[in-house]
Amino acid sequence: MTAVTDTPTQAAPGRYGAPAAPADRGTLTVSDRVVERVAGYAVTLVDSAAAAPRRILGVTLGEAEDDDEARVRAQVAGDTATVQATIAVGWPASIRQIAEQARQRIRDDVQRITDVRVDHIDINVVSLTVPGAHRPRVR
Repeated sequence: MTAVTDTPTQAAPGRYGAPAAPADRGTLTVSDRVVERVAGYAVTLVDSAAAAPRRILGVTLGEAEDDDEARVRAQVAGDTATVQATIAVGWPASIRQIAEQARQRIRDDVQRITDVRVDHIDINVVSLTVPGAHRPRVR
């Protein structure tokens, strides 16, 4: 036989009720690779900035696609990161302005998405893309 009662039951902390105290929830670690992916995608959102084509011994191997992420390396230490990004800039945009826009976009997106503060960003511009320069000619 079951009895019906009006007494509310309390959920254990951290289970279906209120969350456990912040100190009891554990830790969150954001890996270097996560910051690299966020930063690489952030570059694609900057007008006139793009992933640089791959190179071996100074020779370009194919072309980077418009939606390719930039090559990025990141080092995360606690809640701060250092980022190095290799990008291409579209002609005739100002390289300095595009690099600054990329820095700001990387800093903002990484902070917003991962809660990791980026304290230093190196931007290496290794290619200048010219619209239509690589299209084959019709003969």
